[in-house]
Amino acid sequence: MHETAGIVRVDACGALVLPITGPVRAITATEIAFGHLTHREKPGQPQGIPWWEFGR
Repeated sequence: MHETAGIVRVDACGALVLPITGPVRAITATEIAFGHLTHREKPGQPQGIPWWEFGR
């Protein structure tokens, strides 16, 4: 997520905001796959932080 705006900046949330239920199928350094959807890292996207570090 975005380090100061949190989930308001969905462009920095990655797979966190995908409307997905069910287990994760695969995780690599640049993508995460859920069911029939895959979220991939895109060059030039804002770099987010892990949700557990937000607000520290």
